[in-house]
Amino acid sequence: MSFREISAWISLVTVAICFGVYFAAIATGAVSPRGFGALHLLLLCVAALVVLQIGSHAVAARLAPGDAPAPRDERERLIAWRAQSLGYYVLMVGVLALGAPAHFGHPPADLLNFALLEVVVAVMTVAVAQIVLYRRGG
Repeated sequence: MSFREISAWISLVTVAICFGVYFAAIATGAVSPRGFGALHLLLLCVAALVVLQIGSHAVAARLAPGDAPAPRDERERLIAWRAQSLGYYVLMVGVLALGAPAHFGHPPADLLNFALLEVVVAVMTVAVAQIVLYRRGG
């Protein structure tokens, strides 16, 4: 498994864990989406994401010392382009879909959480697409 595929796995798992905790707390009512509790939880989840990503990538780079600093070849650039293109389309559909909750009278805090969810889904889409493309061979 190449370093960049491992990096995609790290991104997928860490984003799923950190924002899974955040959105689960919002969805179950453990934290009100309209208070400072949600903001504090979001900041904690983002900080955890940063720490997990840095730590996991450092470990992955130590396990593959020759692969990590190598420049991307044409295949890896094409995989990144395809995955980011797919993530862009997912994000654009999500942004356009934000009009629906706005018309149903959701408050701005809910709209911000919906927008954050769309960004998280787009990031996870990019990671999954990269993993699939690396597994398929580009």
